[in-house]
Amino acid sequence: MKNIILAAGRAKRELSVLIPPGKNKVLLRILGKPVIYYPLHSLQEASGKETIIVYRKGEEQVIKEAGNYSKYSIIPITQEEGNTIREAILAASKELDKENYFFLVFGDIVIEPEPLIRLYNTHLTEEPDATILLIPYDPEYAETYGTATIDEEGYLTKTLTSKSIEKPKYIIGGAYILPNHILDLLEKNLSLPEAINQLIREGARIKTILWTGTWIDIGYPTDLLEADYTLLSMIKSTMISDKAEIEPTSTIIGPVIIDENTYIDHHVLIKGPVYIGKNSFIGAHSFIRQYSDINNNVRIGAYNEVKKSNIQPYTLLDSYVYIADSIIGENSIIGAYTITLNVLEAKMKTPRVRKHLVNPPKKEIEKLGAIIGYNTKIGTKTIIYPGKTIKPKTIIEPDTVLR
Repeated sequence: MKNIILAAGRAKRELSVLIPPGKNKVLLRILGKPVIYYPLHSLQEASGKETIIVYRKGEEQVIKEAGNYSKYSIIPITQEEGNTIREAILAASKELDKENYFFLVFGDIVIEPEPLIRLYNTHLTEEPDATILLIPYDPEYAETYGTATIDEEGYLTKTLTSKSIEKPKYIIGGAYILPNHILDLLEKNLSLPEAINQLIREGARIKTILWTGTWIDIGYPTDLLEADYTLLSMIKSTMISDKAEIEPTSTIIGPVIIDENTYIDHHVLIKGPVYIGKNSFIGAHSFIRQYSDINNNVRIGAYNEVKKSNIQPYTLLDSYVYIADSIIGENSIIGAYTITLNVLEAKMKTPRVRKHLVNPPKKEIEKLGAIIGYNTKIGTKTIIYPGKTIKPKTIIEPDTVLR
């Protein structure tokens, strides 16, 4: 059985503001690691083999980063053209044809090893013709991943399109063990869901595994915040590298990860769960609040406050900056006294935003600060309204209000 990860997908417009040329969404950082680390690690924990990675021409850094984290050899396959899952799979058809089955995982999902281990073991023990991961139905993921119906014994009866009148209960979870015969069906210009339905019509028994644990599709910027929230919630103890330097007047409360060669200046307060990556700097009197993900090579000046935000590498926050519920693209500069507002108006529709309970009064509100594109420079005393997206390479003059 061959392992294969698809890592050539194009980012949605909303997410693309965080992705510089020559990179892919699977290289965005979550707790110091690229997104592709999570499916790669879980797949190799399940099946322990060399892994094919399909990447797009010009995005060779995907292979380099995957190689940094892979336990086994990587077989790079370039997707020269096309944007569909079908075309990505067929790009690797020569390698996949060498064995009867292949274990396919999408490269942009944050997933634990357990569901893939269950998928692999079920396929080996029950010997169905194919095995597919399902997750509970959520309309926000249905269009991207497709939906399915199953019978009482857990076998797939049909994959559904967005136009289907049938009401689905499950979403296909981006992980499949498939027979190489499906390559012939894909060659006939069938999409992957259509090819799976054709297998069923031909009499194939396709077993499904339902997973209700951690599963996050990185499709929108807010998915980075959701991944941070979920993964940081799993941290139960503080882990500080012996190569990090922390001044004795600083205070660390709750589970915190501080990576190597990072410096925490005097009178900093860190309330976990928090991640602070390698080679970073947290300036004096700054307050780093729960669910903040400060990635590698980030510099945060004095008297800053950061909460529930994802800061990509090589970003600089000057002094007296307030960043809340925000995502900042790599290599950006945020000027002193900049503020991100974060309480969304009820009429604002933003995909996949976590709800927050306010007490008092007891009601749910949605919070989202700014989505700041890569290589952006924001002048001092800028106020950024909730949900504002700033395009890459933007230069904002001082004293600007961005609504």
